[in-house]
Amino acid sequence: MKADNTLIIVCKISTKFDSVDELKNSKSASARNLTSDLATLLAGEQFGDVSIKIGNRMIPVHKAILASRSTVFAAMFESMMLERITNVVTITDIKPSVVDEMLHYIYTDKVKNVNSLSFELYAAADMYDLQGLIALCRMHILANLSAGNVAETLICGDLHKDSDMKSRALLFLSENRRAAVGVTKTAGWQRLLGSHPHLVTEAFETLANKV
Repeated sequence: MKADNTLIIVCKISTKFDSVDELKNSKSASARNLTSDLATLLAGEQFGDVSIKIGNRMIPVHKAILASRSTVFAAMFESMMLERITNVVTITDIKPSVVDEMLHYIYTDKVKNVNSLSFELYAAADMYDLQGLIALCRMHILANLSAGNVAETLICGDLHKDSDMKSRALLFLSENRRAAVGVTKTAGWQRLLGSHPHLVTEAFETLANKV
């Protein structure tokens, strides 16, 4: 105590914070719960305010979720297009299994069958401007590039103006000349010959430049 009767108390205060690992685990668990909840919302077909029509199937979905993920869906619901008036989006040019996978991605940011649907899913993602899904499909396709799918990859890159995919496919051909014979026997190569002859020319020019 000081001479003027003032009492000074000195104390030490310590605060316990959650560890970094605990915080990370908590965030991870929350993300998993959100993903699971949104998947359940889609599968439960409840509270939908618009439907996706595929053939005779009607899939109840939610405008806010679709519009927040896709600029194409957002444009449909913001303008006086038929989809906004009828609350039905009719899809005729994408297989039902691909639409299901696309919707699963929109709701959960995950895909289940990218191995078997990568090219078709890429096309659907490009149609509805799902940039994250495009990147995911591109990564999978390029990671599994082979003589069996390089022609299909070249077509995909050209159709969707994906210069990286197209250049990687051409590079694969130039660096794997021995595989060229096998490539010409694939369905993708036959498709190149039939409807994308300019790509055949580019492929042979690439091979010639490596000689």
